[in-house]
Amino acid sequence: MKVTYTGETKTTKDVNGKDVELENSKVYKCMEKEYHSGLFVRISLDSREHVKVKRSELRKM
Repeated sequence: MKVTYTGETKTTKDVNGKDVELENSKVYKCMEKEYHSGLFVRISLDSREHVKVKRSELRKM
């Protein structure tokens, strides 16, 4: 499922500890089941890395 990141553009760490940048209004992918069941959602970046983000900072497309 596709989601739009609505939080501020920031640099954060992925699940492996590498620095990645999240951009405001950019579209990312996540699992629909995880989006509906958790407070934090793991989104996939273009580089195939995963980042945990608060669900309140995402908007479903």
